[in-house]
Amino acid sequence: MQPEPFNNELTELTHRRNGTLDEFHRSFEEAVSSVEAELGGSYPLWIDGQEHETEEYFEVASPGNRERTVGRFADAGTDAVDRAVEAAESAFGDWRRTHWSDRVETFRQAAGLLRERKFEFAAVLSFENGKTRSEAMADVDEAIDFLRFYSRELERAEGYEFDTGEPTPGQHCRNALEPFGVFAVIGPFNFPLAIFTGMVAGAAITGNAVVAKPASATPLVAHKVVEVLSAAGVPDGVVNLVTGGGSAVGRPLVEHDSVDGVAFTGSRDVGRSIEKRFVELDKRGPVIAELGGKNSVIVTANADLEKAVSGVRNGAFGYAGQKCSATSRVYVHRDVIEPFTERLTAATEELAVRDPRDRAAFVSPLIDDDALERYRRVCEAAREEGKIETGGAVVSGAELEDGRFAEPTVATGIPHDHELAREEHFVPFVTIHPVSDLDEAIAKANDSEYGLCAGLFSEDDAEIDTWFERIESGMCYVNREQSATTGALVGAQPFGGWKSSGTTSKFAGGYWYLPQFLREQSRTVVGEAGRR
Repeated sequence: MQPEPFNNELTELTHRRNGTLDEFHRSFEEAVSSVEAELGGSYPLWIDGQEHETEEYFEVASPGNRERTVGRFADAGTDAVDRAVEAAESAFGDWRRTHWSDRVETFRQAAGLLRERKFEFAAVLSFENGKTRSEAMADVDEAIDFLRFYSRELERAEGYEFDTGEPTPGQHCRNALEPFGVFAVIGPFNFPLAIFTGMVAGAAITGNAVVAKPASATPLVAHKVVEVLSAAGVPDGVVNLVTGGGSAVGRPLVEHDSVDGVAFTGSRDVGRSIEKRFVELDKRGPVIAELGGKNSVIVTANADLEKAVSGVRNGAFGYAGQKCSATSRVYVHRDVIEPFTERLTAATEELAVRDPRDRAAFVSPLIDDDALERYRRVCEAAREEGKIETGGAVVSGAELEDGRFAEPTVATGIPHDHELAREEHFVPFVTIHPVSDLDEAIAKANDSEYGLCAGLFSEDDAEIDTWFERIESGMCYVNREQSATTGALVGAQPFGGWKSSGTTSKFAGGYWYLPQFLREQSRTVVGEAGRR
């Protein structure tokens, strides 16, 4: 049966349509003032429903202003990880036996609580990971959507419990999907609310217990997520939070004997190492991982260049390119590459690089010093191998000197097989490449280890059909001027990739996501006892 369409949160768009955009901005700015007054606090771990202090704490500063302390966070080690996993293991038995309808109600309650605090959460994101108000609110909306969508899907599937009949007289058969046990959830910095919430919800709503580790750059919003889940009625021990670095916290969590599965979003190398370690340790549970992309866009001779320029610019430079879905390489027909490049260069130079709290800001700061140094290296290599059409420099100036701001950069003349056009950089950088026809463009777009997102700009139906048939990508967009490759919506546009962009080819916010956190069991009872 075809599911009913899912209604996404879409806060800013709703205000825009209702003519209340000033109210949206006012609410955000009020939340910024309130959140700013609370920054700098200390946050212990959260284990079995209680705060857990550690000897060491680490400090997180805002990427938009390194002089502004977001907070001090407990630095977990192996002992704390052990304690968190033990709490999850103890809570698992009662939680798995909690009826699926009660779990659904709990997570719907969480969605409602998050909706009530959406501007507060958006403001936290703006401070903690440098998102503009539009990007931050979209992150909050997606988290709410995950909670609501997964609740709907578990309810629609009736908890994945089915009566499969009586194949022979007296044999009464049922089929069920059962939780694995304890899941490690390891979140990214770039969507520290949406992706973190989605992975935690996917594991927990299906009856698993969770030990969650957010990115070390963005632990504050994770604390607030766990606060919401606890207030919604998630029992103590079902969701535990440990903070700290990958080596000290992430590795012992993944390798723990009692951890049955992992949900991870991050780099390909780390994700593959988790998979490999699971095999080495003979763990039989799943590694559900989204592992980045090197996302292509094709602009044919039949494209509307205005749409193409808008889509590529927004896809490449939203959140300063720090998205696995960011547009990073563009293959343009030789007949239109000159006007396209000129227009994209001009449009890119119009983008505002400002403090993310500024209403006009578009390009966000980079998350840490490593990202800023990576940006410098990428731009230096682009100058040596080709030409930088615009950008290529770290942004300075009195108002931005304490942040990590970089110019959005368009490069040409880079060989298709060069590292700049093949590796994921996570900075505001896009390359443009000439092609002779659609066949060449598709071949080069597919010539990648990644297969996350892809875009096409063409007004020709035959070209569109050919592209859909041949492109090797999990998420495919045609003529999407709001963003060529980014901005997927839960339900309508499930998020995930092919090839090295993921481990399962089942996408977050989609209809086959939740069963990944479950294992199948066939149940047969012979005789009258099976008739209940």
